[in-house]
Amino acid sequence: MNKRPAITEQTRKKLVDAFWSLYMEKPVSRISVREITDCAGYNRATFYHYYTDVYQLLQEEEASLLRQIRDLLENAGSDQNTIAVDNFGEMLVILRNNNLYASALLSDHGDPAFVSSLKELVWPYINMYLVQLKDEDSYEGQLLKEYYLSGIFGTVRRWLADPQIGIDELINLMIGQIMRLPRQ
Repeated sequence: MNKRPAITEQTRKKLVDAFWSLYMEKPVSRISVREITDCAGYNRATFYHYYTDVYQLLQEEEASLLRQIRDLLENAGSDQNTIAVDNFGEMLVILRNNNLYASALLSDHGDPAFVSSLKELVWPYINMYLVQLKDEDSYEGQLLKEYYLSGIFGTVRRWLADPQIGIDELINLMIGQIMRLPRQ
C-alpha cells in the first residue's frame, strides 16, 4: 500500500513530463530510461518502480488520451445521429489541452498504432458527415476511409503545431471541404 500518494503522483508526473519532453524531439526507440530519469531528477530504480520500460509508459499515456476521447464520444449519446459537430469540437479541445502529447503522437516520429487506434475510434462518429460510400467494406471504401481520416488528422496535426485559428473556425473549414449533413 502506498502511504504517500501525493508524492507517488508527483514522481510519476515528473517521469511522464520528462518522457514527453524527450518524445517531442525524437522517436520512442531512441529514448532511454537513463535520459528520462536524468531529466526528471530520479534514479533508474525509481523509473522501474512505476514502469517496466519506456514502451509501457508510452502505452499508458496513449491509453489515457484515447480513453478521454472514447468517454467523450460514448457520453455524447448512444444514438450516433445525436453526435453533432460540437462533439468533434470537444475532441479537438481534448487534443488541444493535451497539445504537447497529441502533437508528439501525431508527429512523423509518433506511434502509428496510436494514430490507427484514434482513427478507428472516431470513424463511426464522423463517417455520418462524409460523402456516402457505396460499400465501406470494399477495397475502394477502405481507401476512401483512409483518405478522409488521414486528411482530418493531418489537418488537426498541423493545427496543433500552430493553432492560428480557433476550434470553430477549424471545424467550419473542414466541414466546408469534406463533410455533409448527417444521414437520416
